[in-house]
Amino acid sequence: MPFTWEELSIIFAALALGGLVKGITGMGLPLVTVPVLAEFLGVERAVLTMIIPTLVLNAYQIWTHRDARSEVPELPRFLLAGIPGAAFGATVLYLASERFLSAALGIWLLGYVLLRLAHPSFSLPMASRMRWSPVIGAGAGALQAATGIAAPIVAPYADALRLRPHVYVFAVSAPFGAFAAAHLAIVIGSRLYTPELLTQSLLAVIPAAAFTPAGMWLRRFVSQSTFDVLIRVTLVVMSLRLIYVSWLGT
Repeated sequence: MPFTWEELSIIFAALALGGLVKGITGMGLPLVTVPVLAEFLGVERAVLTMIIPTLVLNAYQIWTHRDARSEVPELPRFLLAGIPGAAFGATVLYLASERFLSAALGIWLLGYVLLRLAHPSFSLPMASRMRWSPVIGAGAGALQAATGIAAPIVAPYADALRLRPHVYVFAVSAPFGAFAAAHLAIVIGSRLYTPELLTQSLLAVIPAAAFTPAGMWLRRFVSQSTFDVLIRVTLVVMSLRLIYVSWLGT
């Protein structure tokens, strides 16, 4: 599908901005890029196009932030529980209305942000983290399988841990990367990638990856309080988008 230079510029800008936001907060790449790409490619092709960039950038951030793994000791439990959770999501949650799921997730995220505003010091103690991480991981895996996104569960959970920015990015990148790898395996096994779509997905890595290090560099100048605000703003935007899709989307 040929694009005009103006369309290519818009796509490039969206991928670059997504990479920049990803570098700063550890999330936001699909949130920024998929709506823009969907205008030119359609929703399904936009989602498929972003699988490889999502996997590559999360793998990069997992590696560059690997020294933070000791501060998230419950992460292996979280990820292992995501496997049966994904099976549950693939077999059961698909029966639910997509609009209902989007609305419920949007309301859940807004509720979480309001909780943090009402109780700024709220955090999960380590005992609760170890006890509940498998349940939350299973929920994230189920949500990923049912809707293609796990951020509405992963992001607020990591935020509730009150982690340093460096550790937060690792804590969200690990599940995002694992789920993206599983998603890619399913797509390849289902032969959903055409040569054209595979080429588009590989090319999309370039602008996103080029700006992710810039976001990581900028994060060095962001205070803990400012980082917390950025995360919650991202959660609100994610919530409003989910609610918009459920109530006003076609």
